[in-house]
Parts: sequence; C-alpha cells; structure tokens
Amino acid sequence: PGAKDLVFLEHSPGFCERNPRLGIQGTHGRQCNDTSIGVDGCDLMCCGRGYRTQEITVVERCACMFHWCCEVKCKLCRTQKTIHTCL
Repeated sequence: PGAKDLVFLEHSPGFCERNPRLGIQGTHGRQCNDTSIGVDGCDLMCCGRGYRTQEITVVERCACMFHWCCEVKCKLCRTQKTIHTCL
C-alpha cells in the first residue's frame, strides 16, 4: 500500500444480512433506486436477492399559499409513485 492508501486491519462485516449483535439492520425491506448504478441502486443494495416493484398512492401537502399574517394553507394532493423494495 502507498502512503495515501486506506488499509483495513479487520474484515468489514457484511451489510446484506441482519446482524443485531453488530447493529447491522441488513437491506431486506429497504427502498432502492432501480436506475442507479451507485450504492442506492437495487442491484448493489439488494445484494443480488432481487427487489419488488409496486405502485403506491402518496398524499402530500401542495399548492401552499401564505395568508397575511402568519398562516400557510395547503391543499392535499394525491400522486402515484413507483417504489422498489429489496427482497
């Protein structure tokens, strides 16, 4: 290793499976991004186990307006979202 290389003295524990003794939650049930190649991507985060895709309805505040003085009023909007969850 070079002067700027990071050296690990112990093996890093696996993050895929739950390990309560080490405080590792595992990735089962976590939401992932099916188009990302980064650490949030389903392929990497789900550790090759695959993922489930589902459509959900989300209710959020929207079209918020400030009313003088000191009040914000919003509507409630329903939107459909696609989420991906590790198996």
